[in-house]
This record gives sequence, C-alpha cells and structure tokens, in this order.
Amino acid sequence: MKNYKTIFNRIASKLLLTSAAVYGFSCEVFIDVDTPKTEIISQTVFTSDASAMSAVRGIYSLMASNLSFTKGGIEELTGIACDELVNYAVRPDQVQFYQNSLTSINSDVNGIFWKEAFKYIVNANAILEGLNIATGMTSRGKRVVEGEAKFIRAFCYFYLVNLFGDVPYLETTDYRKNATASRHAKAEVYAFIEKDLLDAQELLPEDFSSSNGERTQPNKAAAIALLARVYLYQENWPKAEESSSLVIGNELYALHTDLDKIFLANSSEAIWQLKPVVPGTNTPYGTLFILTSAPNATSRRVSLTNELRVAFEANDLRRNKWVGMFSNASGTWYFPYKYKVALNPVVTEYSMVLRLAEQYLIRAEARAHLENFDGALSDINVIRDRAGLEALNILDQPALLLAIEQERRVELFTEWGHRWLDLNRTGRSNDILAPIKSDWQTTDMLLPIPESERLLNPNLSQNLGYSY
Repeated sequence: MKNYKTIFNRIASKLLLTSAAVYGFSCEVFIDVDTPKTEIISQTVFTSDASAMSAVRGIYSLMASNLSFTKGGIEELTGIACDELVNYAVRPDQVQFYQNSLTSINSDVNGIFWKEAFKYIVNANAILEGLNIATGMTSRGKRVVEGEAKFIRAFCYFYLVNLFGDVPYLETTDYRKNATASRHAKAEVYAFIEKDLLDAQELLPEDFSSSNGERTQPNKAAAIALLARVYLYQENWPKAEESSSLVIGNELYALHTDLDKIFLANSSEAIWQLKPVVPGTNTPYGTLFILTSAPNATSRRVSLTNELRVAFEANDLRRNKWVGMFSNASGTWYFPYKYKVALNPVVTEYSMVLRLAEQYLIRAEARAHLENFDGALSDINVIRDRAGLEALNILDQPALLLAIEQERRVELFTEWGHRWLDLNRTGRSNDILAPIKSDWQTTDMLLPIPESERLLNPNLSQNLGYSY
C-alpha cells in the first residue's frame, strides 16, 4: 500500500518542478540536500512564499499544457455535441460526441474531463494541506496561496457538476478516502463551490500583484466573477446581480471597443487568463480553430456550423471580426477567429477564461428574472452597442430572456462550453438540439461517469441513459 506522505510529497514535487520548467525558477534552492533529487519534501516546498506560489503556478501550467478541458477540450467537444461546430474527425471517441452517442468507456470523457479536473482538485488539496504544516511563509503568502487553491478547486468543480451532475467531492489527497468516495448531490457540490469562492474572495488580493502585474492568476474579482456565474446557474438572481455588479464596477476592468484586442494578453476585459506554456505556440484555440486548409480528420478537425454562422444579425461586427473563412476549389468553411495566432514563438494572446462581457450578460439575465427590464436592457445593449448593433427595447420577460440567450450565443461562442451549458441549465437543449441532432436524447445533457472509474470505485453510480 502506498504511503500517504509519499503521495503528498510527489504531488508537491511535480507541481514545483512543472512551475519551474515553465516560469524559469530554479528548483535547486528548494531541494533538501539529503533528499533524492526526484522528490521534494513538502516541508521544504512550503518554507517560503515563493516556493509555495510555484506549486500553485504548477497547476496553471498543467492546465495550459495537458490534453484537457482547460486546453481547448471543452470548446471542441461540447461545441460538436451542440450546435456550434461541425466535426471532421474520424476518431470514434470524438465522433461519439458529435453524434450524441457517448458510452461510459469513451476515453475523452475520462481523460479530458473527469481525470484532468480531479487531478487539479487533488493538487489544490495538496497545497491546502501543505499550508497546514508551512513554516517560514508570511501571513499574506499563506492567504494568497490558500485563496488560489480554493479558487482552482471551485473552478474545476463548477465544470464537473455541470458536465456530470452529482460527483464525488474530494477535500483531501488521501487516496484511501478518495478511492471510495460516493457522489454528492449537485446542490451539495454547489454549496462547497460557493464556500470556496467566498473564502477566495476574502483571501485574494484585489490587484495582480501575485502574478507580476499580469492577469494570469485569479484575484478577488475572479472569485466574485465565478460566484456570479454560480449564482446564475443556481437561479439565485439577487446574488448573481450583486456579484456581477461588483465586477462591472471595478475600475481594473473595461470592455474593449476594438474586438480584435479582447483576447490579447492582459486585455483590459480579462478577469483571468491562462498563459501559454507550449513552446512556439500562443493559445490552443489558434491551432485548433484557424483553418489554413480544408478541415480534416487530424489537425483541423472542426468548423462552424451553418446554424451558428447565420445566427448573427446583419452588420454584427462580431460576425466580421470573430468568424474567419477558408475557401478552395472544394468548398468554403467558416471557423472561430477570436484568436488570430496559431503557431508563433512570440506570444501575444493568452487563453481567456473569465472576461467582463460575460458579467454584463449575467447581470442582464438576473435583472430580467427580477423584472428589472430597464436594467437588463441597459446591460445587453452595452454588449450590442460594441458589436455595432441597434439597442433593443423589449419589455416582455420571455422575449427578453430569449434575446439574452441569443446574445450569449453570439458573444460567447466557442468559449468554455458556454453554449452547451446554457442550453442545459435553461432547459432548452431538447428544443434546440433535437431538430438538428438525429440521436439526441434528454439524457445526453450529462456525460457518463467513466466506467473505468466505476470499476475502481464501486460507490460511483452511473447517470441515466448509459447502460453501464
């Protein structure tokens, strides 16, 4: 049986080494001379603010380098599962997403979503446990590291609970407990998420001092922004409005008037971005989406659906700026063009995780449900005005909510699975997807619990609609 302390030490070691490789820190100063070079003891990792923060940054490095939902996986796979993207891949696991015919042995479900999310969660738990034995760290350093670890855990659980429904909630690195953990009800998981984000809100700094002035690590506003989304998904309209208003009113953030500059590194609209770490590239979205040849089964596997392409209103600047086109003798294909760079060693774009425009749309939806139609219209028209569109004047709640859904569709397309999650949370999946997806079933709204995980943990039940 593996020793618990050894597992914890290895997690901390790998995180620190990953961060060092990416950010250029020296590992040697953190290695005890009496300890093998392959293992950094946890007591050493948490003896200074710098080494503990390196461990946190190691998680962001994993997010930006692993084959993961955080590196284009959620955009591609949920995009082809709904009405955003056409799939050209022939790999069976990806075809299952496109045809809404997932099985519980799908390797992408397990490897890209389930395992990666829980990997980051357990790593965050390792950091939180390390803080309990930390020596030499300042009080501020402990607060910031704790806040970021709790934010990471909440962020990953947000996606797990919306993709899988009920999921195990892990608060430890103890594999003996984790290996037999049962699924928690969705509402319980949301309560844990809210608690972590409220803690992060209090612990994190207001500025970007933890990330040397860059927007590559979450701060207080990032915790509030994710809270606003969590409240929206729980239909807690007053708190969704309150939280989004705090972010919108924060002078650190401003909507870019130039649509071409929104996704640049450290954009004024960025609340949190992931910094590219793969040499020679910018974001994964440039290499995934930009078509320089016809779509194919391997390197350029998706294009925009006709349903999304025609969803834009006439004269919408987002259609002109954010939709690219490639043509040859065989045809014409359209692709997401929010990110303009594919392969370039000069990094000018960071992966946008949270941005200000979403907060306006969150507040608009919350206000519409609270029957503050003037306020909702003000928010949605801010986004429309930037897109070069006329202001709306809708005073009917159902019509206004549909207008907000439409605005979210064309503003947030191919970003972090928003379209897939929006259709599911609002109960609109059947109405929108059944007419265009021949194999669509209501139970497709949730991914299957990976069968390999259920074989290891008999306490994991399966979602409805999946045979095993």
